[in-house]
Amino acid sequence: MRVSGRSMAPTLHPGELVVVNERAYARRAPRRSELVAAAPSALGGAAVVKRLAGLPHERLDVEGRRWELGEDEFFLLGDGAGHSTDSRAFGPVRRAELLGPAQLRLWPWRVLTNPSQ
Repeated sequence: MRVSGRSMAPTLHPGELVVVNERAYARRAPRRSELVAAAPSALGGAAVVKRLAGLPHERLDVEGRRWELGEDEFFLLGDGAGHSTDSRAFGPVRRAELLGPAQLRLWPWRVLTNPSQ
C-alpha cells in the first residue's frame, strides 16, 4: 500500500510503501496503538493507514468530543492530527473494515513497531 498525504507523519510520509498483513486479524484481535490499514465505508472504501486508538466498548474523549464505541467499533487517529482525516471526521470503523496491521515499510525499508508483535 502506498502512503498518500501527511496524516501519519512523522511515522510515515507520502510516497512510502507499507506491507499490510491482511491475514493477521483472522488469528488475533486488533491491538491498541498499532498501525492499521482500513477501508472505512464512510470514505467509499478507500484504504487509509492510521493508528488504532480505541477498542470496542471504550469511551474516548478526543478534542472535547466524547465517543462511545460499540461492540464491533474501533477508533482510528492519524499521527499528524492536524493533517489527518480519521475517526474524528468519519467516525468509528467496524472490524470488517480493518484490513490488517501495517508491519513493514518497504521504501525506505524499516520494520514498523507495533505493540506485542
